[in-house]
Amino acid sequence: MNSFDINFLIVSSFTAIFGVFGVYHFVSYLILRHKILCHYCIILFGLTLHWSWSLFPEGFLPEVIQKNGSLISAMTTTFGFLLFTTNYLNIHRGNHPKISRSYTFLKYSTVLIPILFVLNILTIHIPWLHSSLVMSAAITALLSVLLNIFSGIRLFNEERFNKYYLYAYSPMLLSSVIYISAWFLKENYDVDREFIVFITSLLITLQLILFSILVSYKFKFIEKSNMRTQVETNKMLALEVDKQTKDLQIAKQDVESKNRELESVNSLKNKLFSLLTHDVRGPLHNISLLVNLLENQIEDNELKEISQSLKNELDERIAMVSALLDWSYNQLEGIKLNKKHCDIEEIFNTMAKQFQRPAKEKDIKLLFEIETPTLFIDENMFKVVLRNLISNAIKFSTKNQNVILSSMKGLEGIEIGVQDFGVGMKTNWHKNLVKDCIPKTTLGTKGEQGTGFGLLISKDFVEMNGGELFCTSTPNEGTQFVMRFAVNNS
Repeated sequence: MNSFDINFLIVSSFTAIFGVFGVYHFVSYLILRHKILCHYCIILFGLTLHWSWSLFPEGFLPEVIQKNGSLISAMTTTFGFLLFTTNYLNIHRGNHPKISRSYTFLKYSTVLIPILFVLNILTIHIPWLHSSLVMSAAITALLSVLLNIFSGIRLFNEERFNKYYLYAYSPMLLSSVIYISAWFLKENYDVDREFIVFITSLLITLQLILFSILVSYKFKFIEKSNMRTQVETNKMLALEVDKQTKDLQIAKQDVESKNRELESVNSLKNKLFSLLTHDVRGPLHNISLLVNLLENQIEDNELKEISQSLKNELDERIAMVSALLDWSYNQLEGIKLNKKHCDIEEIFNTMAKQFQRPAKEKDIKLLFEIETPTLFIDENMFKVVLRNLISNAIKFSTKNQNVILSSMKGLEGIEIGVQDFGVGMKTNWHKNLVKDCIPKTTLGTKGEQGTGFGLLISKDFVEMNGGELFCTSTPNEGTQFVMRFAVNNS
């Protein structure tokens, strides 16, 4: 077997070894998707390509590729080593800015030199540029080796696996020095190329084996670190969830406690309203009825005046209690709407009967003007509003006047009106009617007193039913209140 056959066998064997390593790690990268495996594949395929150029027989490839392809494959391998080292040693701008800039410069050089080399071959064919680019490629490769060694020493103790990088890189360092030195010396000295190829191939193979082991351990370390981080994160999440659960339980207990307090307060409120309704308003009504019976039996004019005054006082106190109950219950949001279609004429007649006595005392007539017969509203609230408005109308009317209750269909909806022709109201009084103001009262034409809550309750109840309450008043000509409800209020 001649020297050519031995050299061919050596190169073929090591090329196959590099290729197998490359395919194995490429498949590993496709499965695991880790960058360090991708960068290692670039090294392996670069070495495989670089060693395979001499295996192609003369004329198999275009002459320009066969003669000049080694520079491109050498720069590809160098580029892969630069990427691999920065990834493995965790070098970036944030932790090692100066070293990172050096790697960036060499990476750009390994890309730019082959591009210029190919352009020169394909276009301008300048011999000195060709030689300069070849020399630049050799210098770039040598600088990359030196920078990798420097980084390995500089970052030897920074991370757990950094020291093993330098150990595994030793064969590559030795082979690079031998190979690059032979490249520089081949022009002036007789160099045994076969021996150089064999030695560098052995060293590179050893380095690849060491790097493969190193990558495997590094990857396992990364996986363990990620797993440990995940476990710690899960523990923290579990603690946080447990804390949040306890906080929610405490909050739930607090809410339940407050609900019990609210139920207690609500029960007390209901008892209070029950007390006011049955123990205050009820007896007042009974006393009022008793006074009416006694008044019919009294013939003495002086006593009649006293009984009449007492009856008026009782009526005022009953009205005050009723108004306070209605308003207070509304403030506590104890009222739930029970809207239905109400017969307006029937409700007007009910109101007329209730106000028959105070209207008769002033010779006031309650007149109806009904154009719209029904209204969709809470009936009890509607009666409270009408009671307050009619009471005011009678209160501020003089003798022999009329109070008109109307139900009309206007342009903007159904309008329920209560109009009197009495002394009127202060023009700005109704404009200052807001929910939180302190109610004020004005004496009626016969000195009747009120609570001041009537209009406030009326306004609230109308708005709760989706309507609006308007007031127009002219001194000594009368006042008109209008409840306006949209046609689609139902």
